[in-house]
Amino acid sequence: LAKYWTNFKENLVMCVMDLFVSGSETTSTTLRWAFLYMAKYPEIQAKVQAEIDRVIGQSRQPSMEDRANLPYTDAVLQEIQRFGNVIPLSLPRVTDRDIQLGGYTIPKVSSRMQLLFSAPFWLNSSSSLSLSFTLSCKFPSEVN
Repeated sequence: LAKYWTNFKENLVMCVMDLFVSGSETTSTTLRWAFLYMAKYPEIQAKVQAEIDRVIGQSRQPSMEDRANLPYTDAVLQEIQRFGNVIPLSLPRVTDRDIQLGGYTIPKVSSRMQLLFSAPFWLNSSSSLSLSFTLSCKFPSEVN
C-alpha cells in the first residue's frame, strides 16, 4: 500500500506540473508572439487599438462578451496563434489497425504524431480573412 501511495503522489505531482507548465507556457508564448507581431506590424496594431477603443472605450475592461463585436481583433489573435504555432504537435497516438493513407500503408501499432496546422488564412486589405487555397482532408473515421 505504501508503494502504491508513493507512486500515486509522484503521479499526482507530475500531472499538476504538466497542467501548470502547459497552461503557463502556452499563454506566455502566445503573448511573446503577440508583442513581436504588434511591434513588427504597427498598422495592424493601430487597427486593433481603434476597434477596441470604438467597441470598449476607456472606461471599462474588456470581457468575453465583447469578442463578437471585435471581429478584426479576434482575427488578429487567431492569426497570432496560427503563426506562433505554440503547440504544433498533438499528443502521440498509436494505430489500432493497418491504415492506407495517401498511397502509403501505416502499420498497426505504429506510433505517430500529428502536425496541427490550420488551413492557411491570411488577413487581407479589407480586414477579413481569406482562404489562399483549399485543402482536401478526411477525418480518421473516413480513412480506410
